[in-house]
Amino acid sequence: MIKIVITGAGGRMGGIVAEEIAREEGLELVGAVVAPRHAAVGSVFHGINIVSDLREVLSPADVIVDFTSPEASLRFIAACAQAGRAMVIGTTGFSAPQIETIRGFSEKIPVLLSPNMSAGTNLLFKLVEEVTRALEGFDIEIMEIHHNRKKDSPSGTASRLAEAVQKVRPGTTLIPGREGSIGPRPKEEIGIFSLRGGDVVGEHTVIFAGEGERLELTHRAHSRLTFARGTLRAISFIHGRAPGLYSMTDVLGL
Repeated sequence: MIKIVITGAGGRMGGIVAEEIAREEGLELVGAVVAPRHAAVGSVFHGINIVSDLREVLSPADVIVDFTSPEASLRFIAACAQAGRAMVIGTTGFSAPQIETIRGFSEKIPVLLSPNMSAGTNLLFKLVEEVTRALEGFDIEIMEIHHNRKKDSPSGTASRLAEAVQKVRPGTTLIPGREGSIGPRPKEEIGIFSLRGGDVVGEHTVIFAGEGERLELTHRAHSRLTFARGTLRAISFIHGRAPGLYSMTDVLGL
């Protein structure tokens, strides 16, 4: 039995993941954490008292699953590293220095960090690398759309897609949208465009535009259950692993 604590249990993703854990054999929800002053503090969720301090529920846990904010995630991973607990991080919006901080903690504990837990999206990361390599000279643009409550832009998945391109084309520059009299498009640019509206769960498109043809790779998430089920796979993968920084591509063997 893998014992799990959810941080950000009051959020959309944290709540769905917590519900899926409660239904899954072999997984046990032993703690649920929300932000201080959150309305859910003190309420009961699947037989668990919701708290605002991770330290209150850290002791019995094997794996902490985090869907919060970059700042909160760094506090939680510090506590996990001190207690020797594994961590799955689905939070997005980390800066490069924050990623390096996570990497440092992963020398002490196993950490799985992924901006997107779906199998299809993680396959898309690999496909983008392959297509970028095959279509040398094509212009590459990235477009994403999410619901109107999403806080970070571009999405963590869009940024990861850009990294997949840059892995093959080092030296390219990310351009978050364009306006004004910008002149012809330089070859070394990668434009990233973020749309926000309604209740869109998530859609990402990578456009490869050449002379006389265009190839588009698109992933559409229809339900957050897709991410929740991927998170459960991540939990099973990270439990008992050696310290290190892992991703969903490791989980999926890609």
